[in-house]
Amino acid sequence: MDGASGGPGAGGASEEQRQRGVWILVAAALAFAVLVLPQVVADDDKTSFAGSVLPSDGASRLPSLPGGPPSGLPSGGLPSGLPSGLPSTSAPGYGAGQPTGGGGTDGGSGGGGGSVRTQEPATPTAAPDPTADAYRAVSPGDCLAVYDTGYDDYNTRIPYRVSCGAGNAYMWVSAVRSSGSACPQGAGRNYMSYTSRGQTTALCLTRQFKVGYCLLAKQSGSGAQARMNAGLMTAVDCDAKRVPAQYNQILHITGVYRAPANASARNCARVQGDRTYYWSWLVNGGRTLLCTMIYQG
Repeated sequence: MDGASGGPGAGGASEEQRQRGVWILVAAALAFAVLVLPQVVADDDKTSFAGSVLPSDGASRLPSLPGGPPSGLPSGGLPSGLPSGLPSTSAPGYGAGQPTGGGGTDGGSGGGGGSVRTQEPATPTAAPDPTADAYRAVSPGDCLAVYDTGYDDYNTRIPYRVSCGAGNAYMWVSAVRSSGSACPQGAGRNYMSYTSRGQTTALCLTRQFKVGYCLLAKQSGSGAQARMNAGLMTAVDCDAKRVPAQYNQILHITGVYRAPANASARNCARVQGDRTYYWSWLVNGGRTLLCTMIYQG
């Protein structure tokens, strides 16, 4: 009786105990998974981002930098003094070469939906031309302090306007044209012109003759064979000691008259029985008789 071990009945009880132990372990594992593990995971989420806990009000906030913000940065995180927006395309240095419209090759509408203004290159400013301005300022009826010097040029390139009653009003402007060839020609008439940037301004001139003034002339021959060619657009000091090479006489203006029919030097006599030798010309389109004599000093 003391050493007996039992038979098949004892082996069945042991198997039942093992199955009961397995079920207990399964039940314990399920209870851990359902009740304990979610709490552990939830606690770990709350301490993410290197242990920074979210504020109680729920607002997102950047972690503080060690030692405070760097120099030049405010405590809010962004540097102070930054521009609040993009520069305007109309400012210098911006917008040049930008396309108008916002569409690109990908079909996008572009930023803002508006056209970009491009900065136009500055138009070069032409250099001023005072001579051209002076010519364009002249109108028909003006008088000019201009005369032929006898050296194949005028005394000035600038058509200085003066009162027609002034002592130096040598020329009267009858017209303003785009070419000198369009000006009336004849005794006591000529023109002066100036071209600037391809545009020509021609002033048609009529000489104003005044008693007492002097002209340059060239005499050829003598006596009854003498011929006198006057520079009717010239003016000269009556007492001049020298004259331009193409002239050899100074003529003194003795009279300016409305031309009578068949006018000639005989109509220049200033007194009855006048024995002065006169030289005369019909000027101003034949309407005026100009009377002169060789200046005697």
